[in-house]
Amino acid sequence: MYPELFRIGNFTISSYGVMVAFAFLAAYWLSSLEFKRRGLDEKLLGNFLIAAMVGGIVGAKIVYLLENVPFSEFMRNPIHYLLARGGLTYLGGLLGAALLMWFIAHRNKMSFWTLGDAVAPGLAIAYTIARIGCFLVGDDYGVPSDLPWAIAFPKGLPPTTERVHPTQIYEIILMGTVFIFLWKIRKRQTPTGWLFSIFLILAGLERFLIEFVRATTPSPIPHLSLAQLMSIGMIIVGVIKLIQIRELKSTEK
Repeated sequence: MYPELFRIGNFTISSYGVMVAFAFLAAYWLSSLEFKRRGLDEKLLGNFLIAAMVGGIVGAKIVYLLENVPFSEFMRNPIHYLLARGGLTYLGGLLGAALLMWFIAHRNKMSFWTLGDAVAPGLAIAYTIARIGCFLVGDDYGVPSDLPWAIAFPKGLPPTTERVHPTQIYEIILMGTVFIFLWKIRKRQTPTGWLFSIFLILAGLERFLIEFVRATTPSPIPHLSLAQLMSIGMIIVGVIKLIQIRELKSTEK
């Protein structure tokens, strides 16, 4: 584990922060290629990147706090929890980024589903890279395990000397595969929203399954985590959009 890459005075450069920065840059670069290929206004991409960064970080922090910090405890020292190292959730970040990007797309009279199709591969690779940061900093690991590849995170967030499932590595492999698949099929002639729907379904399914071996936050529904409920929501949205696309195609025949 390499939670800190180097320090300049009191300013620390963390491996997670560097990986998140790389994740945004990779998503921006791939999305710019897709914007150009699809004939979309590339001038809007910068606005969408800022929206994704702001909405993603704010959404990730809010959902993390809702999952892990009681409201009364948060109110006793809100600055500490808002500025604490770590404390970001992918699904919260995705939701926050999506809401702000939808707002900007709406303001510019652009279909959100058109935008989603263009950025879907970028979202997948961004998540993959960010999970590398989680592994380096020792965050978001799984439940105890005696498997040969189980790992302890003595300097993790939180630290553990017990060997656990390295769920960050599982997700790097799974979401990396999702990215390769999306990148391979992105040039197919498909209706608007099809590619983004596939991303929502695959990303939701991946996180839903990973939650069974992750140290996670339970939901009001027994045996399901809060992240699994959000994952189910992603899958439902993707499936509904695919059904709408299929029905629209059938009426056009």
